[in-house]
Amino acid sequence: MGEEIRIENSITNDAERKNDFLKMDRRTFVKVAGGVAGAIAFGGLSGHLIQRASAAAGTPNITKFVDPLLSSIPKLIPVANDAYPGADYYEIEMKPGRFQFSSQLPVTALAGINTTWGYGGRDLANKGPLVFLGYLGPTIEAQKGKTVVVKFINNLPTTHPLQASIDPTVPDPAMYSDLYDTSTNPPTPIHIGRTTPHLHGGFTAPQFDGHPHSWFTPISDGGKGSHYATLSGAAANEAIFVFSNQQPATNLWYHDHAMGITRLNVYAGLAGLYFVRDQYDTGTSNPPTPGLNLPAGNYEVPLVLQDKQFNADGTLFYPTVGITAVHPIWMPEFFGDTPVVNGTAYPFLSVEPRRYRFRILNGSQARFYNLWFDNGLAPIPFHLIGMEQSLVPTPVAMTKLLIAPGERADIIVDFAGMQNQMLTLKNNAKAPYPGGKGGFGQIMQVRVNLPMTGTDTTTPAANLVLPQVPRLTGATIMREIVMKEDVDPVTGLPIDMKLNGKWFNDLPIDETPTQNATEVWQFINLTVDAHPMHMHLVKFQVSDRQPFDAKAYTTAWLKYQAGLGSKPILANFLTKGPAVLPPPEEMGWKDTAKSYPGEILRVIAKFELPDADSNIPGSGTQLPAEYVYHCHILEHEENEMMRPFTVG
Repeated sequence: MGEEIRIENSITNDAERKNDFLKMDRRTFVKVAGGVAGAIAFGGLSGHLIQRASAAAGTPNITKFVDPLLSSIPKLIPVANDAYPGADYYEIEMKPGRFQFSSQLPVTALAGINTTWGYGGRDLANKGPLVFLGYLGPTIEAQKGKTVVVKFINNLPTTHPLQASIDPTVPDPAMYSDLYDTSTNPPTPIHIGRTTPHLHGGFTAPQFDGHPHSWFTPISDGGKGSHYATLSGAAANEAIFVFSNQQPATNLWYHDHAMGITRLNVYAGLAGLYFVRDQYDTGTSNPPTPGLNLPAGNYEVPLVLQDKQFNADGTLFYPTVGITAVHPIWMPEFFGDTPVVNGTAYPFLSVEPRRYRFRILNGSQARFYNLWFDNGLAPIPFHLIGMEQSLVPTPVAMTKLLIAPGERADIIVDFAGMQNQMLTLKNNAKAPYPGGKGGFGQIMQVRVNLPMTGTDTTTPAANLVLPQVPRLTGATIMREIVMKEDVDPVTGLPIDMKLNGKWFNDLPIDETPTQNATEVWQFINLTVDAHPMHMHLVKFQVSDRQPFDAKAYTTAWLKYQAGLGSKPILANFLTKGPAVLPPPEEMGWKDTAKSYPGEILRVIAKFELPDADSNIPGSGTQLPAEYVYHCHILEHEENEMMRPFTVG
């Protein structure tokens, strides 16, 4: 309670100073703040101090496990298009919708008012209606080595369903004048309907990667970002992207990535699944050798985990009051009070007593999950067979799985012998992780109550012989990425998160690997939160994690940032113990990894670029190729825990 009083008082005090702060651009503010930031020895304040800052009634009571899980998210069927010979072609429309997250909530507020955004797939194969749920998007299933071309069509309105949650200071008008009408005070955000799809984990040419400045808008707005690109033939509200699929079988996802509004667009529903299949993971039962005999069809179930908060009328709640006057609306982290799986709050899933494959995506804003299946007596064992970018080299027997925002996991659970049992998928990860408070403990229910259909001929998970993942070696460069908050000099609360002390648009770009170079990136965490660090373009391997003297390093870093000393030499602070190798579940290829407070996360990657499709002009890569890396806590990414890198 003491923490909550402190927060509410800080908001009152900040409100009195709001106008003064709004007149000061953020660069000037942080320069002023730097003098007192050194007084905070290590990392600023954790986000758990700020969750109650936006006073809200909370989600109305929902009886758990009443609604069935949407266990089969609709898949789009590709078609051939003469303009793109040999490629699978899709059209996906971004549009507003209405969605009922629980049968115990209204569909949404007023009839005819759209309160969610989603991706709708055009059923080109059957010339049928738009496949549109109103929230999330249809699944795309691609084949390794076969190009996918997607025409994305922006038919969104220019008013956001979370309009009151748009902060007129994020991103900063002084740095992003193309996103604001600066004739008003405070500046008025414009191009509200801007979007740019990003295939998270895709091995993609830069012009189709969803760079945050590559946004485009509906026709009624007519705006374009500085990095907007498309294949020829796109209308003013369209972008035609090429996805190479030159990578192992994996579970990717596509979501919006537009500068300064990603957190709201994804929360409103702009996300969808994208599977890549190959000769090992065919997506079918009893495949020919070397295919793995995995659960498929109805027995391969996606689980898109998100957390939401709902208003009494069934609409999405997102904070409209920030924690400092610097950002009157933006929250450093947002945690909903209700778990949502595939768009349904507290769902249940009926299963047969056999093996199931669950493709798990943590699509939450900021919440980590530590998951297990509980039968009321003990956690049920399962096997992890893959994470973000590939299968792992050996099945990993587990009872609990920690998964961060942006990460994916591929697990097999055997329900044989559990007929008529009810299991609960539980979670005990703190929010924020690892130093916050407990969140909701129950997510969904699994009922082993369906009759067995035939026999289960899939290979027991422990007996699977998975393709090997050779360890990557031969790095020629080791880079250092320092992760640090700036804080309000009055309240001590976070005002932004930066990488190497830089804003996204600051020049020069520091990380400039050459094509095909192998590098180790060291993420140095000076905060008290864990951050899921995501690199575009590359698949990487976790090399190790190592504790370091974070307090001493922070002091030296702040002096360096203030121009009072030289850059800290990392080796001088490695006094807390040896490096620790990654756990077995991290031994495959990844694109997102957890960086824990007081530790150095080291990842190794080879900076390859996808080959052009010779049948599709404009599908190749021009050097230097610009990508980004960032924290996948969406509120952090927006402000401004994201930086570009180039491959040349």
